[in-house]
Amino acid sequence: MHLKAFVKRLLPHLPRWAQQSIRKRAEQQRLAQHAARKQRTQVLLADVIAQLEGFEFGSDVIVHGSISNIGKMDKPVPALVEALLHLVDTRHHTLLVPALPYNTTMKEYLDGLANFDLRSAKNAMGAISNLVMAMPGAMRSLHPTHSVVALGPQALAYTQDHQRDSTPFGPHSPYAKLTARRGKILLVGVGLNSVTCFHVYEDLLGADCPVQVYLPNSYTVPCIDAQGQSLSINTVAHNPQVSAVRDCERARPWLEQAGAIRSVPLGEAELSLIDAWLFTRTLLERLKQGESIYGKVRLKPEQIAAIDRRLRELDPSKA
Repeated sequence: MHLKAFVKRLLPHLPRWAQQSIRKRAEQQRLAQHAARKQRTQVLLADVIAQLEGFEFGSDVIVHGSISNIGKMDKPVPALVEALLHLVDTRHHTLLVPALPYNTTMKEYLDGLANFDLRSAKNAMGAISNLVMAMPGAMRSLHPTHSVVALGPQALAYTQDHQRDSTPFGPHSPYAKLTARRGKILLVGVGLNSVTCFHVYEDLLGADCPVQVYLPNSYTVPCIDAQGQSLSINTVAHNPQVSAVRDCERARPWLEQAGAIRSVPLGEAELSLIDAWLFTRTLLERLKQGESIYGKVRLKPEQIAAIDRRLRELDPSKA
């Protein structure tokens, strides 16, 4: 086992002060690596745009990105965001970005959360996400752990009602809606472990998922919505010990075989475009075969039946 994977699995079992110390050191190493990468690799915005133009968007898109993973771009990040708005064509399609307010484990964040105010909650997802969130017309879904910002004609449809689900990726979530609308997932300088839509297939299965990804207890979080109204939202937290063995890169060959992902190299990283609907379908099909992003699993007959039901719901034409 690689040292990084070993530390990831060990981390949830350590006391909180040790977890914080390890995260602090890892963040310092990450920043040092990013600084070195910028010195080594210069990236032209024109080259990024040229690669993006080779993708076929034509749908709503959620973007996960880290420009510093690619190198040092010759233009500021707002120039890239403007290019994304043009390429996605937000006159007709909606651009989404994750707006998670934390960079610890979900449990650690919820354990220390007194309340969530949508009007002022931070967005810890980086420059691209924060720039989109600050744009006129951008809307943020009301969820204390996995909010999403949307900009475009379907922004309201994506962001309303997220708080109605008892899990972050349920049917009212922007992530599930993007799958149902057959949208795309764009990765700019990040890999599959940054893709939050992996949890859509888990929430589709719920109790029938062979890997129980959530802790049994739920949290009731006092929240304030965009209009200043107070309400309480119930949610659950991912089990940090289960999350520690999750490796989404296990799914890359499955997605490539299914034609669900296309990647091109750029600087010291890559750009990838994923078909969100085919992505979820592929994960369900592989799960039925006993393969998951958590490793091999054994399925009970009722779990196989549940997967078949979800596959039929995803693709009614095959019912």
